[in-house]
Amino acid sequence: MGTLGCINDMMRRDKENRELRKAGKKRMDETRYNLLKLTGKHRTTSDVSLEQLEQIHAETKARKEWEQEYFFRGKLLFAIIIIAVLLAGGLIYLCVQPL
Repeated sequence: MGTLGCINDMMRRDKENRELRKAGKKRMDETRYNLLKLTGKHRTTSDVSLEQLEQIHAETKARKEWEQEYFFRGKLLFAIIIIAVLLAGGLIYLCVQPL
């Protein structure tokens, strides 16, 4: 099969997969609707209040800042260790080198 045949085959398979994904999504939506109808639990609003959302947002922001600071300290410590090893290696090289 030539290049054109491969491209046409790939485009055909892509089109078939697109149709299969649409059909699968439709089936999942129908299944979800039927399950919600059976249980009788139609959730229209969130169970989380505005104050809880604000608290979650503040905690998330604090955690993100803590992680950034922790990561920065880790990078700084790594850089200091690398510099110390290089300096120690240089001093050892100078001390061992014959005059």
